[in-house]
Amino acid sequence: MAVVTAPVTVDACQGCGACLLTCPTHAILPTAGGLTVRADRCTGCLECLEICPVDAIRATPDPRGDR
Repeated sequence: MAVVTAPVTVDACQGCGACLLTCPTHAILPTAGGLTVRADRCTGCLECLEICPVDAIRATPDPRGDR
């Protein structure tokens, strides 16, 4: 079974919640350790990356090279 990765990852989150509010598909979810991105919901629109005030979100290269 192939591992599916989301087009974005969350690293240095400060907990402001801006990305949670801006994600049109609700792909970013709070977890005990911070935030997680559901690959099955994330469309790669990068709205979260644009809204994050501390640049905690980064784009993840598609392993297939399609993006």
